[in-house]
Amino acid sequence: MSDTPVNSPNQKKKKYTWWLLALIGVLIVVNIAAYRFHKQADLTRDARYTTTPATEAMLGKLTNYVSITVFLQGEEMPAGYKSLSAATEDVLRRFRDLSGNRLDYRFVDPLAKDSATENLLKTYRMSGFPVQISNGKKGVTQKLVFPWALVTAGGRSWPILLQESNSPISNRKTLAQSELLLEYNFANAIHKLSKIAPDTIAYLTGNGEPAGYEIYTAANLLSTNYLFEVIGLQDYPLLPTKYKAIIINRPLTAFSETDKFKIDQYLMQGGNIFIALDGVNGSLDSFYNAPQFNALPINLNLTDLLFTYGVRANTNLVSDAEKCVDIPMQSTKGEGGNTMFPWVYFPILQSGSEHPIVKNMNEVLGKFVSSIDTVNENAAIKKTVLLTTSKYSRVEGAPLPIMLTMAMTPPDRNQYKHPNQIVSVLLEGKFPSAFSARKPTEVAQLIDSLKLQPIAAAAKPGKIIIIGDGDILLNDVSQEKGPTDMGVYRFSPLYKFDNKAFMLNSMEYLTDPENLLDARTKSFTANILDPTRVAAEERMWQWINIGVPVALVLIAGSVYLFFRRRRYTA
Repeated sequence: MSDTPVNSPNQKKKKYTWWLLALIGVLIVVNIAAYRFHKQADLTRDARYTTTPATEAMLGKLTNYVSITVFLQGEEMPAGYKSLSAATEDVLRRFRDLSGNRLDYRFVDPLAKDSATENLLKTYRMSGFPVQISNGKKGVTQKLVFPWALVTAGGRSWPILLQESNSPISNRKTLAQSELLLEYNFANAIHKLSKIAPDTIAYLTGNGEPAGYEIYTAANLLSTNYLFEVIGLQDYPLLPTKYKAIIINRPLTAFSETDKFKIDQYLMQGGNIFIALDGVNGSLDSFYNAPQFNALPINLNLTDLLFTYGVRANTNLVSDAEKCVDIPMQSTKGEGGNTMFPWVYFPILQSGSEHPIVKNMNEVLGKFVSSIDTVNENAAIKKTVLLTTSKYSRVEGAPLPIMLTMAMTPPDRNQYKHPNQIVSVLLEGKFPSAFSARKPTEVAQLIDSLKLQPIAAAAKPGKIIIIGDGDILLNDVSQEKGPTDMGVYRFSPLYKFDNKAFMLNSMEYLTDPENLLDARTKSFTANILDPTRVAAEERMWQWINIGVPVALVLIAGSVYLFFRRRRYTA
């Protein structure tokens, strides 16, 4: 019997079978590994797919299991929301890997008529947003989308609005910006839920600070995020160091030397302070009794204290001819109804730097704003501008007559020659004490009675955020509807300014040493397709996307068959 040829058809068939099985096995292993161990290289110019070191460190230290439910799911969502949903899944996949699988997530369709999902939405007040869906020739239909996520850890839950929008109408640019802030929004919620106890902050009273419905939104927000206490400055011999930050909000009466000493010594121990103050008096309510009022300087007796720390709060008014809101006025032409006119004393403030507090943040509404100067250069104190006016600004000294009819005269930009006035500054470092070289009588008596050893210079770094507008944290109060939301202007209620985000970002930066706010510093470039060209060229690109891959496969198959036939017929 003769031996079977080495290259018999049976051996070749068996050889190819083993190769095929090996290939299938490798593909299975690769897919399992890809599912369990997600890795990617971020080649984008703005590093939008790279997790910041602060977020990575926080996720790596998780001890509690974190569960996240995302409600941005369903059929027929607009393209912008589909992209936001995909970006959310990408962020959460990275979070799961970085946490060592101590975090898990799921997507649910809120319109699938599931009672458990409906109860979650109702319990945490996660309402839907109406959007229009194009059905081609059939027209347009309206549908609700739910750009929400619910983070649960340690028996507590935290809802997150994934859509960064100050208006009920969203666009592709807004949704693209929302994708950029997903990391921070999720990391911030996880970080707060992972704390054993929230940080404690104090709202100081005793010098005319508002403590009623004007701070309704601020108090609710701060109470949700922190242990929020309202305390009287005069009720304490010294401010307790348990407070991670204190808020001094629109004081109206002068601080005594003893009051200033308490604030100073709190700062010397590494405390953090948020100060919102008015340089002059004034509000729209001042026009209820007369068509004009005099804006007068407010003496708070804080000049020497702030000067020591490196800033001066001016007693002036900053007006803005380019970026301001409108107020309604009766038209002089005798026509019925009111006409909206620009009110230059309510400037719309913009980010003054790339700092995490204000980067990727929308504009902030100011009311009768005063400028802030940086003074007394000290290498130990870092100063960062947070908010400014536009390039068409003007500074006017007080006292200053303010007439309501001034709104009816269009502002001449040629007269606004003080561009980009600084309105808010961040100071951080080891501050010198304002009482190191002097001790007024009442301060000396306090020191003796408490047997204190005053701190002449801070051993720990502290932070101060000062803004020359005492209305920045306030909300309007309607007689019919009660308190409105912070950042809502009474004459254009559909749009919401970012006063709320400025407050929360400021408090986060003051109280959080882990600097999760760094996740907000990613650059945002809106690469939005032209909707006109999309509509005109949609069919052509659909054929290209479908036809070109098919054509390439056919060409590759034809080339393979040609060379295979040529090889075996030779």
